[in-house]
Amino acid sequence: MRKLILKLSILVFLIISISIYSQEEGDVDIQLTESPYGLSYDGTNFWFADSKRRAIIRVDPSGRQEAFNLGIPFIAGLNFDPREGKLFVASKRVVLKVEPNTGGVTERIQVPIDKIGGIANFQNYLYILDSDTGKVSVYDKGTQSFFGGFLTDRSEPKDICFARDSLWITDSSDGNVYRYDPTSGKITGSIRSPSKDIRGIAILGSRIYVVDRTTREVKKISFVETDRFLASGEATYLINVKIKYSLDEATLVGGVLGLLPPPTTEHQRIRNLKTKDPKFKGDMVMGVRALSKKLGIDDPKGPQTLEYHFEARTTNVRYYVLDDFLKKKEEIPTDLGAFTKNRVSVREKAGNFFLDKIFDARLFRSDWDSLKKSLLDSGLPVRPVKSLVFSGNSNPSFKDTLDIYIPSFGWVPLASVKPEKIESSRAYQKGEDMVDLFRSEAWAALPSPVLFKAKDSEIWKPLPAEIEVTLLPKGTDLSSN
Repeated sequence: MRKLILKLSILVFLIISISIYSQEEGDVDIQLTESPYGLSYDGTNFWFADSKRRAIIRVDPSGRQEAFNLGIPFIAGLNFDPREGKLFVASKRVVLKVEPNTGGVTERIQVPIDKIGGIANFQNYLYILDSDTGKVSVYDKGTQSFFGGFLTDRSEPKDICFARDSLWITDSSDGNVYRYDPTSGKITGSIRSPSKDIRGIAILGSRIYVVDRTTREVKKISFVETDRFLASGEATYLINVKIKYSLDEATLVGGVLGLLPPPTTEHQRIRNLKTKDPKFKGDMVMGVRALSKKLGIDDPKGPQTLEYHFEARTTNVRYYVLDDFLKKKEEIPTDLGAFTKNRVSVREKAGNFFLDKIFDARLFRSDWDSLKKSLLDSGLPVRPVKSLVFSGNSNPSFKDTLDIYIPSFGWVPLASVKPEKIESSRAYQKGEDMVDLFRSEAWAALPSPVLFKAKDSEIWKPLPAEIEVTLLPKGTDLSSN
């Protein structure tokens, strides 16, 4: 009997634990109505509004819905305030404070904004987004007055929320979610969403939930947030590489072949790298972890073929250089000498000097060679990269890209010569449709990832090669090949 009770207790505990875990993760199937707008979470239930029905709708953890008719038109967002235990609901020139258990309006806050895009709560403040002007106004609930605020420079802002010490604002013009410092009003990051027609946003842990009004779905975006970058989305590629090169040395005995693998970075993770030649072993090549092969009397001269495959998991990563980094005034490390052509003193330059140099060079240069020369002349470390660009299920195309080192911040990617629309002097991005195949370990570009040295005491010599890349079918077992 005691064993039965113990088993039942464990079963109940597991059921409760699973239920709590699901609630914490927000894994609720939310069936949106015809005109959804806004999204919020009260710790147990999700809430959204239906502007056509003039109602707010509660969705409990099992997915059941209950509508509260407010009887007002132009509902344009809502937000739950855990301090007061109330919902704040936005409409034309008014914000309503609503009792969530009954749907009763307990207070009306007059707002001098015709077209409110959304509202966010933090402590004693309401952040109210004007979807016409892109301005965020700050309302003090204690003094019942407005103060401060900032312009977002967003062209089609639609909703706002407060999470992780930041304000997050959606923009339907480009389908991005932008992160702002609520004190300074500066952009500190951005994430690409799966839709442009966003009409609601809520953040739980490391997930962003957005209301896609086109498909009438709540979509989840997993993301990684650090002080240097925001990364979201993921793509996986299984890639086979065939390299044809030639070894024409007088003797190969005692020589070494090196293979630079695809780098694992904040943008991509490389797994299951394996060559079809088992003689390649782990080694250090040009100061980085790579593969090498000792050559002996059995290794032929002349034309060679090297084939390998790997799995690449990429993410859409966006870097933002904030003032906190620039204030450090850290000199360029001496171990980056191989990437640097001219040494400069960081402390003698203004805070934005290097950012402006990079942005101006990108604006006024038309090719990678001239851009690289301009950056090197400015004293910045530069690292050439050979990347692959994927489009659908077809084999990728090759693309030259650059990594550039920003003093006090670190390496950032330049995926194009000209800045993309989302990029500024402080913003850099690389999409999940790109994989870095190999990169140089100096400022001079490499013709291929294959290198050779006649003996251990010599330096590595890059070998020209023909490179053929094939996208393998999903499900291919790389570990067995």
